[in-house]
Amino acid sequence: MMRRKYPGTAPPKAKNPRFSRRAFLGAAGGGVVLAPFVPLLDSEAADTGYPTRLILLFSSSGTIQSDWTPSGSGSNFTLGPILAPLAPYQDKLVIVRGLESVRSGPGDAHQCGIGSLWTGSRLLPGPFAGGVPNTSGWAGDISVDQYIANTVGAETPYKSLEFSAQTAGDHTSAGNYTRMCYAGPDQPIAPEESPQAMFDRLFGDLDLDAQAVNRLKAERGSVIDLVKGDLSKLQSRSGGGDRLKMDAHLAAIRAIETRNSSVEPTCEVPELDLDLDPNANDNFPVVSRRHIDQLVMALACDLTRVASLQWSVSASRTVFSWLGHTETHHGISHGDDNASFDRITDINIWYAEEVKYLLDGLAAVPEGDGTLLDHSLVVWGNELATGNNHSGRGLPFVLAGGANGMIETGRYLQSSGVHNRLLVSLCHAMGLTDQTSFGNREPPNDGGVPGLL
Repeated sequence: MMRRKYPGTAPPKAKNPRFSRRAFLGAAGGGVVLAPFVPLLDSEAADTGYPTRLILLFSSSGTIQSDWTPSGSGSNFTLGPILAPLAPYQDKLVIVRGLESVRSGPGDAHQCGIGSLWTGSRLLPGPFAGGVPNTSGWAGDISVDQYIANTVGAETPYKSLEFSAQTAGDHTSAGNYTRMCYAGPDQPIAPEESPQAMFDRLFGDLDLDAQAVNRLKAERGSVIDLVKGDLSKLQSRSGGGDRLKMDAHLAAIRAIETRNSSVEPTCEVPELDLDLDPNANDNFPVVSRRHIDQLVMALACDLTRVASLQWSVSASRTVFSWLGHTETHHGISHGDDNASFDRITDINIWYAEEVKYLLDGLAAVPEGDGTLLDHSLVVWGNELATGNNHSGRGLPFVLAGGANGMIETGRYLQSSGVHNRLLVSLCHAMGLTDQTSFGNREPPNDGGVPGLL
């Protein structure tokens, strides 16, 4: 069992009153049999016994379309230079290009872009400088991660978790550049910048040895026995279709029971060196990796099923000094020369490598016959399509993971219409199949991305 590593004297544990043993047991496959039992077994994930997780990723200031766009189409495509680091997972990807973001209303392109990316909504009037008119506010609707978390988050200690790398900085006074997740209209959610603070929040009271693991597995076995007994009683009093449903529930429980006796839990306290200043520009890469490590383990421990990671802010002021840059990301993105294009490509390749690191972590967690990646949906987006002209047409979206079989992967899709369609598809992939629109609800915002699911 890996232990946490504190710099110097270990601070007091930050107790998490919502953490339960149930969350730990979920990592070894028992989560779906924990109360309420029957509704969870009746979900889309019942075939695998594992829930579907959603992870949203954000990087800013557009991309170089010629270097980002794959060649070919459908299942016969080749990744371009920017997405080349993801080649080991090409069969787990869906590349979506051609969607357009909501841009009408107050705010400049960066403000509108990050505000609408996951909400599909316009900005409200407000006090923040930028755009025409020269003031704007927060986004005008809930973000898709929070909308989904309101449904799927009831069974985990945390409804959702929001990670970020350097999202305050000199944009604090213009706050709508800095927020992508919203609990509702005019309700931004502040992500956690500090890996140490996130660690204390998540793992402050998770400290289990081998004896505790065996005890927990025994406890889970007793829970399974109770559920089987209750379902058997119901089965004896049921007829027709209800009996068939009880048979299906019992079969799912027997599969979980088998895993309980043969699979060691994959939920561990990550061993991390957290002695760093999370706001120092040059610490940006290590902050990203520390957050990714904790995000993966939070999902493996079933502490949450909805998470996000925001790299910097819209119109990012990060200087990619580790790539040899001396100018901010946003400043470079305004360039119209080959040297600027090359540096923006390098920045986006770096982000693709971070996405690969996340996919590596998810793929390393076994779950039944698959992995945590197979049971997750990762979505990487940007507030702009192209930085130097602030275009919102042709937004670059990368989807990864099997979403419990809800998405056919290994494809490059060229689509059209407002990107709200993608948000509708995310709802469908997470089990909210009755969703027909998201965000601003005027046409052509009906239905998901054709052919995605």
